[in-house]
Amino acid sequence: MKKLLLEVQNIILILLFSLYLFALITVVFVRYPLTPEHLFTLTSAERVVNIVPFHTITHYLNGIYRVTTADAWLNVFGNILLFIPLGMMLMLRLKSKRMTVFYVVMASVSIEVVQYLLNIGATDIDDVILNVTGGVMGAFSIAILLRFAGEFLTKLILCIGGMSMVALYFNMS
Repeated sequence: MKKLLLEVQNIILILLFSLYLFALITVVFVRYPLTPEHLFTLTSAERVVNIVPFHTITHYLNGIYRVTTADAWLNVFGNILLFIPLGMMLMLRLKSKRMTVFYVVMASVSIEVVQYLLNIGATDIDDVILNVTGGVMGAFSIAILLRFAGEFLTKLILCIGGMSMVALYFNMS
Protein backbone atom coordinates (compact mmCIF):
# COMPACT_ATOMS: atom_id res chain seq x y z
CA MET A 1 0.00 0.00 0.00
CA LYS A 2 2.81 2.39 0.90
CA LYS A 3 4.50 1.67 -2.45
CA LEU A 4 1.28 2.56 -4.28
CA LEU A 5 0.99 5.80 -2.30
CA LEU A 6 4.60 6.68 -3.21
CA GLU A 7 3.83 6.11 -6.89
CA VAL A 8 0.73 8.30 -6.67
CA GLN A 9 2.75 10.99 -4.89
CA ASN A 10 5.42 10.88 -7.60
CA ILE A 11 2.82 11.19 -10.37
CA ILE A 12 1.15 14.13 -8.62
CA LEU A 13 4.52 15.82 -8.09
CA ILE A 14 5.45 15.37 -11.75
CA LEU A 15 2.13 16.88 -12.82
CA LEU A 16 2.52 19.77 -10.37
CA PHE A 17 6.08 20.40 -11.56
CA SER A 18 4.88 20.41 -15.17
CA LEU A 19 2.20 22.96 -14.27
CA TYR A 20 4.83 25.03 -12.47
CA LEU A 21 7.17 25.00 -15.49
CA PHE A 22 4.28 26.03 -17.73
CA ALA A 23 3.41 28.89 -15.37
CA LEU A 24 7.08 29.96 -15.14
CA ILE A 25 7.46 30.10 -18.92
CA THR A 26 4.15 31.92 -19.24
CA VAL A 27 5.04 34.53 -16.64
CA VAL A 28 8.54 35.11 -18.00
CA PHE A 29 8.06 34.90 -21.77
CA VAL A 30 4.47 34.76 -22.96
CA ARG A 31 3.42 38.14 -21.64
CA TYR A 32 4.58 39.43 -25.02
CA PRO A 33 2.97 38.55 -28.37
CA LEU A 34 5.00 35.92 -30.19
CA THR A 35 4.31 36.97 -33.77
CA PRO A 36 7.30 37.07 -36.17
CA GLU A 37 6.79 40.82 -36.69
CA HIS A 38 6.78 41.52 -32.96
CA LEU A 39 9.83 39.34 -32.35
CA PHE A 40 11.68 41.18 -35.15
CA THR A 41 10.75 44.52 -33.57
CA LEU A 42 11.91 43.30 -30.17
CA THR A 43 15.20 41.88 -31.40
CA SER A 44 16.05 45.05 -33.33
CA ALA A 45 15.22 47.40 -30.42
CA GLU A 46 17.76 48.59 -27.86
CA ARG A 47 18.44 46.02 -25.16
CA VAL A 48 18.35 46.84 -21.45
CA VAL A 49 21.10 45.13 -19.43
CA ASN A 50 22.06 45.59 -15.79
CA ILE A 51 25.21 43.86 -14.52
CA VAL A 52 25.56 45.90 -11.32
CA PRO A 53 24.36 43.80 -8.37
CA PHE A 54 21.49 45.30 -6.33
CA HIS A 55 21.20 48.33 -8.65
CA THR A 56 17.64 47.61 -9.80
CA ILE A 57 16.51 46.35 -6.39
CA THR A 58 17.65 49.49 -4.58
CA HIS A 59 16.21 51.75 -7.27
CA TYR A 60 12.85 49.96 -7.00
CA LEU A 61 12.73 50.04 -3.21
CA ASN A 62 13.98 53.64 -2.93
CA GLY A 63 11.38 54.90 -5.40
CA ILE A 64 13.92 56.04 -8.01
CA TYR A 65 12.14 54.14 -10.78
CA ARG A 66 8.74 55.57 -11.60
CA VAL A 67 6.66 52.55 -10.68
CA THR A 68 4.07 52.09 -7.98
CA THR A 69 5.20 50.69 -4.65
CA ALA A 70 3.08 47.60 -5.34
CA ASP A 71 4.85 47.02 -8.68
CA ALA A 72 8.27 47.47 -7.04
CA TRP A 73 7.48 44.94 -4.32
CA LEU A 74 5.87 42.59 -6.85
CA ASN A 75 9.04 42.65 -8.95
CA VAL A 76 11.33 41.97 -5.99
CA PHE A 77 9.24 39.36 -4.20
CA GLY A 78 7.78 37.93 -7.40
CA ASN A 79 11.27 36.98 -8.58
CA ILE A 80 11.91 35.26 -5.25
CA LEU A 81 8.54 33.46 -5.09
CA LEU A 82 8.79 32.34 -8.71
CA PHE A 83 11.83 30.16 -8.00
CA ILE A 84 10.90 28.66 -4.61
CA PRO A 85 9.09 25.70 -6.26
CA LEU A 86 12.08 25.01 -8.52
CA GLY A 87 14.40 24.80 -5.52
CA MET A 88 11.91 22.58 -3.70
CA MET A 89 11.46 20.13 -6.56
CA LEU A 90 15.16 19.96 -7.43
CA MET A 91 16.12 19.36 -3.80
CA LEU A 92 13.50 16.66 -3.47
CA ARG A 93 14.81 14.95 -6.60
CA LEU A 94 18.58 15.51 -6.29
CA LYS A 95 18.95 15.47 -2.47
CA SER A 96 22.02 17.71 -2.91
CA LYS A 97 22.02 21.36 -1.89
CA ARG A 98 25.05 22.12 -4.05
CA MET A 99 23.58 20.58 -7.22
CA THR A 100 20.19 22.17 -6.54
CA VAL A 101 21.75 25.63 -6.25
CA PHE A 102 23.81 24.96 -9.40
CA TYR A 103 20.68 24.09 -11.42
CA VAL A 104 18.72 27.03 -10.01
CA VAL A 105 21.55 29.39 -11.04
CA MET A 106 21.70 27.81 -14.50
CA ALA A 107 17.92 28.10 -14.94
CA SER A 108 17.91 31.76 -13.90
CA VAL A 109 20.91 32.66 -16.07
CA SER A 110 19.35 30.79 -19.01
CA ILE A 111 16.15 32.82 -18.66
CA GLU A 112 18.16 36.06 -18.62
CA VAL A 113 20.13 34.98 -21.71
CA VAL A 114 16.93 34.16 -23.61
CA GLN A 115 15.45 37.49 -22.51
CA TYR A 116 18.56 39.21 -23.86
CA LEU A 117 18.56 37.30 -27.16
CA LEU A 118 14.85 37.90 -27.77
CA ASN A 119 14.97 41.35 -26.15
CA ILE A 120 12.03 40.46 -23.94
CA GLY A 121 12.04 42.41 -20.70
CA ALA A 122 15.34 43.46 -19.16
CA THR A 123 18.39 41.31 -18.62
CA ASP A 124 19.29 41.98 -15.00
CA ILE A 125 21.75 40.43 -12.53
CA ASP A 126 19.32 41.39 -9.77
CA ASP A 127 16.77 38.98 -11.25
CA VAL A 128 19.37 36.21 -11.00
CA ILE A 129 20.13 37.16 -7.37
CA LEU A 130 16.43 37.19 -6.46
CA ASN A 131 15.67 33.97 -8.37
CA VAL A 132 18.56 32.14 -6.69
CA THR A 133 17.41 33.46 -3.30
CA GLY A 134 14.00 31.92 -3.95
CA GLY A 135 15.49 28.65 -5.18
CA VAL A 136 17.73 28.39 -2.11
CA MET A 137 14.77 29.11 0.18
CA GLY A 138 12.82 26.31 -1.51
CA ALA A 139 15.76 23.89 -1.34
CA PHE A 140 16.45 24.53 2.32
CA SER A 141 12.79 24.23 3.27
CA ILE A 142 12.72 20.78 1.66
CA ALA A 143 16.04 19.81 3.27
CA ILE A 144 14.56 20.68 6.68
CA LEU A 145 11.33 18.80 5.92
CA LEU A 146 13.24 15.74 4.70
CA ARG A 147 15.35 15.73 7.83
CA PHE A 148 12.49 16.02 10.31
CA ALA A 149 9.51 14.52 8.47
CA GLY A 150 11.05 11.98 6.09
CA GLU A 151 10.53 11.60 2.34
CA PHE A 152 7.02 10.18 2.42
CA LEU A 153 5.58 12.94 4.61
CA THR A 154 7.54 15.64 2.74
CA LYS A 155 6.10 14.49 -0.58
CA LEU A 156 2.64 14.29 0.97
CA ILE A 157 2.94 17.87 2.24
CA LEU A 158 4.11 19.03 -1.21
CA CYS A 159 1.28 17.21 -2.96
CA ILE A 160 -1.36 18.70 -0.69
CA GLY A 161 0.24 22.16 -0.82
CA GLY A 162 0.68 22.07 -4.58
CA MET A 163 -2.84 20.87 -5.28
CA SER A 164 -4.16 23.55 -2.90
CA MET A 165 -2.26 26.22 -4.84
CA VAL A 166 -3.65 24.96 -8.15
CA ALA A 167 -7.19 24.91 -6.72
CA LEU A 168 -6.70 28.39 -5.31
CA TYR A 169 -5.42 29.64 -8.68
CA PHE A 170 -8.41 28.26 -10.58
CA ASN A 171 -10.81 29.52 -7.93
CA MET A 172 -9.43 33.06 -8.34
CA SER A 173 -9.56 32.95 -12.15
